[in-house]
Amino acid sequence: MSIHDGLGTTMPPDSDVLLIYFDQKGLAQLAEKFFDEHDNRGWKTATGGTIYNWKVCAAEWIYNYRQEVKRRFRQSPFYSESF
Repeated sequence: MSIHDGLGTTMPPDSDVLLIYFDQKGLAQLAEKFFDEHDNRGWKTATGGTIYNWKVCAAEWIYNYRQEVKRRFRQSPFYSESF
């Protein structure tokens, strides 16, 4: 049995802890995608550096995901800045 301090330094993250984190951010449906993407990379950054804190990585990943959603929404033919 491993001990998870909740700080994000247990690598790789426990799936239950990861799911709770993503659920708190309102994105529980993406927890598995995040895990699989980074597990396939061996918990390395895109440039090959070691990830020491998955929460820092997840926060950035979630930010980038939300920015991409906004970008796609703005490109939608249904989007208008006028009210």
